[in-house]
Amino acid sequence: MARITRARMNAEADYLENVAATRSDRAAVSGEQAATDPKNSQHTRACAARAAESARNHAAEYRDMAAELRAGEIPEGFRFE
Repeated sequence: MARITRARMNAEADYLENVAATRSDRAAVSGEQAATDPKNSQHTRACAARAAESARNHAAEYRDMAAELRAGEIPEGFRFE
């Protein structure tokens, strides 16, 4: 098994913070907008609200994983590809 360098861990943390979490934040905003759009059906608004919540949770998870990587830990279930 190859040794994972600190530089690689920091690069992965940068990706999680700057790409993955940001993308999830944008998805959450989109979902929140759809959830409050009166043109959408009640069902669509409810689904959009759940999707926005899920996206916010993903963003938080990505930031938590990035913090673990920066601390020199490998988050549970994280795979270096």
